[in-house]
Amino acid sequence: MTATLPDPSALLADALRVRDALDRAGWSAEALDDLIGTTARTHLDRDELAPVLRRTRDGSPLSTLARLFVAGVPVEAAAAEAAGVPRSWLQRDGTAAIRLQAVVHGGVEATLPHDAGRAATGIHADQVLGVGAASLTLAAATPRRTVGRTLDLGTGCGIQALLAEDHADLVVATDRNPRAVAFTRLAAALGGVEVDVREGDLLEPVAGDAFDLVVSNPPFVVSPGARYTYRDSGLEGDEVCRRIVRELPGVLAPGGLAVLLVNWLHVEGEDGAGRVRSWLTDTGCDGWVVQRELAAPEDYVTAWLRDTDEGVRFDALYDEWLDWFERRRVEAIAFGVLAMRRRTTGVPSVVVDDVTQPVAATWGDEVLGHFARKDALEANPLDVAWRLRADVRLHQVASRDDDGWLVESSLLQQSAGLRWAGGTDEHGAALLAACDGSMPLRTLFALLAAGAGIEESEAVETGLPVVRRLVEQGFLVP
Repeated sequence: MTATLPDPSALLADALRVRDALDRAGWSAEALDDLIGTTARTHLDRDELAPVLRRTRDGSPLSTLARLFVAGVPVEAAAAEAAGVPRSWLQRDGTAAIRLQAVVHGGVEATLPHDAGRAATGIHADQVLGVGAASLTLAAATPRRTVGRTLDLGTGCGIQALLAEDHADLVVATDRNPRAVAFTRLAAALGGVEVDVREGDLLEPVAGDAFDLVVSNPPFVVSPGARYTYRDSGLEGDEVCRRIVRELPGVLAPGGLAVLLVNWLHVEGEDGAGRVRSWLTDTGCDGWVVQRELAAPEDYVTAWLRDTDEGVRFDALYDEWLDWFERRRVEAIAFGVLAMRRRTTGVPSVVVDDVTQPVAATWGDEVLGHFARKDALEANPLDVAWRLRADVRLHQVASRDDDGWLVESSLLQQSAGLRWAGGTDEHGAALLAACDGSMPLRTLFALLAAGAGIEESEAVETGLPVVRRLVEQGFLVP
């Protein structure tokens, strides 16, 4: 990578020619996997080009495009011309000015332009990265119902905006980095879609607007400085995430949803979950925080320095960062997904769930389901005819005794969504089996109480808290 990053705005004029070249070559995520192998990303992340180059020796247009835009190596001018790549997209050394990434998520495929990866001097301050783990985490958690207006706040290379375009009438994408704005416009041109891209910090570019859905992968990293635009906000601690949560209700339409990635601090003597809950106080929004990771400061710092500064100034920056955490008595840093819904009536609630288990590849429907279930619980849950979700399975372990099989344990397991699992007893299993949506819960409790020879009030008293948790985790739905 050169010391000066390429100007993506200069490439926009020939975007349609490049799109035609990609289409003619059969460019797609599946085609690239077939050509260079599904492990190509792993090799490229380790700067191992040999496996990719070996599989792109045939001189076909797709191989030429893969060498240029995926591996980032020079190709002969004649080969580039044959593949349909305009000269404006090439540098003097025969390499492409940018990289392209073909991504499929939730059935939507997009081609995302971005800067090359880490150079010998590290990551450039204004570099625009491609689709990574954080981008895919947000995409997985985003509901895909059809909406009128969507905002992608902090768009980066434009991945969330392009995915949202498939289920929104209008998509607005914003970023404070002019290069990210240019890359998103370029991505929209390559995809042949309309995206309203605006430059500005946080919510300033959309002041006065209202959106049905907001998605955001902000510069959430808690760091002592502002070295990288895509990562560091320049605000103290986790202030950027707190500020976004506090200000988002101003651009959410009634009933509108927001889904964003956040980091928050666990400080000595404070409640970490309480800290993130406090961000939603008096916002008029329900909140659901899904904590996915909790990292010790040394692990957090190591991960982010390896991502940006490995082999450059690692040791000095490591000490600087950890000293900064120690002065603020930071014990851990949490990472998760925060969803919020602007209420129209009633009293908002906030739930924080620690979700450490592997989750489904997409679980945005869980966001919609969570708030729908909370609404049903706000009414009298005994009057609701609950239904066992279709993906729930009961796994039992039994041992043989003189009377046959003796069940030793029973485990409920979801195969979709957040894939919660939990134990139950025979009474709980019987109740869940009866939850087919045909009878209200109070009737089921009465029938179970009669069968067990206990008072109905006792069945309700012991069973209702269990049912509430099963509803909260999505085993039971209204």
